[in-house]
Amino acid sequence: MDKFSLLQFRALLTREVREHRNLFIGAPLLLAGLIFIANVWLMSMIPEDILADAIEYAAILFDGLSPLEMAPLFMILAIPFMGVLYIVALIYLINTLYQDRRELSILFWQSMPVSNLKTVLSKIVTIAVVAPLFYIAILFVLYLVGMVWVAILGLSYDVQIAGLGYMFLAAVVSLILVYLSAFTTALWLMPSIGWLLLFSAFSKKTPLLWAGGVFFLSFFLEDFIFGTQFLANWVESRANPAQYLIFSFRDVFESIFNYDMLFGILVGSILIAGAVLMRRFAD
Repeated sequence: MDKFSLLQFRALLTREVREHRNLFIGAPLLLAGLIFIANVWLMSMIPEDILADAIEYAAILFDGLSPLEMAPLFMILAIPFMGVLYIVALIYLINTLYQDRRELSILFWQSMPVSNLKTVLSKIVTIAVVAPLFYIAILFVLYLVGMVWVAILGLSYDVQIAGLGYMFLAAVVSLILVYLSAFTTALWLMPSIGWLLLFSAFSKKTPLLWAGGVFFLSFFLEDFIFGTQFLANWVESRANPAQYLIFSFRDVFESIFNYDMLFGILVGSILIAGAVLMRRFAD
């Protein structure tokens, strides 16, 4: 890919972020604000002597421990952000190509030297690579503010806080694992991404209803005509988070390079190719 193509693709990514900044930036910011306010309120309800003991106990507990070993513990704190990211991904993918057609911006982009393939790929890269970065960055700021706040409280209570540094390092390492988990989730759910983009590309109205309706109709027809539940069993087998969440850097290679992952990427690629083809036909 030459320099012009890279600049072109970067412009597509920038466009996606700017047009959907409420999903990629606003949503995690709102969630972080709510979590911070809730934590401030909860800690204000705790008596000072109990709070001081809790800070000192946590500092002593984490003092000298390996951040790599403790990082999975902090991934629990990222669950609300991961949940919001999944919801945002669903909203974004099912509406992005449909919105292009509804607003007739597809005609503008088709008049430019930008291929349909690049446009669709930019949307996949946006939700799989770019969007998680914003969530991770906001979560990092939340951790940093929380850690500084706890350190100030510890100093004001005159308790030992040396172990808070190890705690913060573990939290930072956990963010890397969360980002890797978000990326492997996108790869694992590539059939879902392709399915949503396909219906977003050609549905004239309510693409989510079309995608969901055809999805469940396929289950019914397979059971009614063939008496089998292969599709339902395959979907169920891919719904286990243990298949794509990364809790250790050693799990990255195994999670990505396996038969189930590669087969899912193949199915998703076929559906994405269908979305690229359907995008050629503007309303």
